[in-house]
Amino acid sequence: MRMTVLGKYSPYPPAGGAGPGYWVESGEPGSSTGILLECGSGVLSRFQERVGPLSNIHTVVLSHLHFDHISDVLVLRYAAAADSRYKELPHHVRIYAPPEPENEFSLLTYKEATSGNAVSSEMRLQVGPFSLTFYQGVHGIPSFAVRIEGPRGVLAYSGDTRPCHALLEAAKDADLFLCEASGIEADADYVAPGHLTARQAGEIASQAGVKQLLLTHVFPLYDEDQLLEECRKVFPQAELVQEGHCYSL
Repeated sequence: MRMTVLGKYSPYPPAGGAGPGYWVESGEPGSSTGILLECGSGVLSRFQERVGPLSNIHTVVLSHLHFDHISDVLVLRYAAAADSRYKELPHHVRIYAPPEPENEFSLLTYKEATSGNAVSSEMRLQVGPFSLTFYQGVHGIPSFAVRIEGPRGVLAYSGDTRPCHALLEAAKDADLFLCEASGIEADADYVAPGHLTARQAGEIASQAGVKQLLLTHVFPLYDEDQLLEECRKVFPQAELVQEGHCYSL
């Protein structure tokens, strides 16, 4: 299994950066199955730079429906609705996401180009060689952590959430844990209602027994070295994701 980081910033991208977006593929010879996990601002441009034409996108999974995670879905709809003569473009994309808020969920279905499909707690979904299980976190709107089991291991993704039992279940014994790190300890009270500090991400990783922790969902004005230092005090193996980098299990 391979994961290419297309964007890591929230709630907005800095100059040259992109919002949350991760391309997950099996890495098996001959397999064309991939999952676009989140689709924030700038992700589609990065996808074409780092992965290939948009026609590779058949399945999108959104942890929740805040616009920093879904903004490029709105233009992906137009790409998928374009003239079918263009082999570089997708002709139908299935998008999986929480069904609330209803107005935002309704935007996921567009003509015959895209279809919105509701996910629920502990729902299992099969996409090619991948088995996905959804765990509801604690955020301002419904948000799901996702556990992706593939031929070569387990990738867990936190989505946006504060610490909770469901997140521990999603991350349990994962080979790779991609986890939001929305705050430094000095801002712990500010992020507490629905996010994790970098230190809390490390604590979850330690409790869940994950093999590798990658921090993402970074506020653009933070000192990233400080984020990583605070996390490594409780989980020394942590790394901060790098945009454009491919991580393998």
